[in-house]
Amino acid sequence: MAGTIICYGDSNTYGYDARPYLGARYPESMRWPDILNAGTDWDVENCGLNGRCIPRYPGEIGVVCSSLHRWSGLASPVWLWIMLGTNDVLRTPGTTAEVTTERMERFLKKLMECEEAAGGAIRLRLISPVHLQPGVWVESDEMCRESERLDDLYFELAQTLGIAFTCAGKWDIPVLFDGVHFSEEGHIKFAECVMREGLLSLNQDTGASLFP
Repeated sequence: MAGTIICYGDSNTYGYDARPYLGARYPESMRWPDILNAGTDWDVENCGLNGRCIPRYPGEIGVVCSSLHRWSGLASPVWLWIMLGTNDVLRTPGTTAEVTTERMERFLKKLMECEEAAGGAIRLRLISPVHLQPGVWVESDEMCRESERLDDLYFELAQTLGIAFTCAGKWDIPVLFDGVHFSEEGHIKFAECVMREGLLSLNQDTGASLFP
C-alpha cells in the first residue's frame, strides 16, 4: 500500500446521483474516490457528505479535528484532500468567492493548528471544486461566475498557507441536468485527471501542483 488519502468533500465526493426523483448514490464503481481506491495502491477513504459546506462553527471544526487523530494512525503517508465551497455558493444566493475563501482559510488554519497536521502526520491538499453550470439547481449566472473565481482565490490561499493545491475547476468535468452533480462519466474523468496530474505520486510535494 502506498499510503492513505482522505477525501473530505460534499455530494460530488459522496457520489450523489440526482437523476432519481428522491436522489440516490452511484455504485462504488462509479464514485471517483472509490475508483481510485480500487484501481491504485492507495487506500482512499470516501468522506463525502451531501450538502456539506465549509465547516464554520466550533462544533463542526472540532469534529474534523477529532477525526485527524484517527486518520493519522492509518497507513502513511496520510493526505487529507479537501474539496468544498460549492454548497457555500449554491445554498446562499449572493455568497461571493471571497466570502467562501475566507471560510476556507479559517477552517484550514484551525486544522493546521492540530497536532497531527502541525507535526506532519497528515498533509493537506486544497482542491478547488468543479464549476457550477447552468441547470435546474443553479439559479443564476452569478453563481457560476463565483464558483469559477474560487480557482484563483484558492490557489492564492494554498500558496499563502504553504499547502498543496489542485485546480479541479479546469478539468471540464461533465455534470448532470442540475448543473451541480457529476455524471457517471464525470466521476470517471475526475479519477482519470487525478492520475494524469500525478497526484498519487509518493513524491507529492507541499507546493501547488496544478496552476489555474
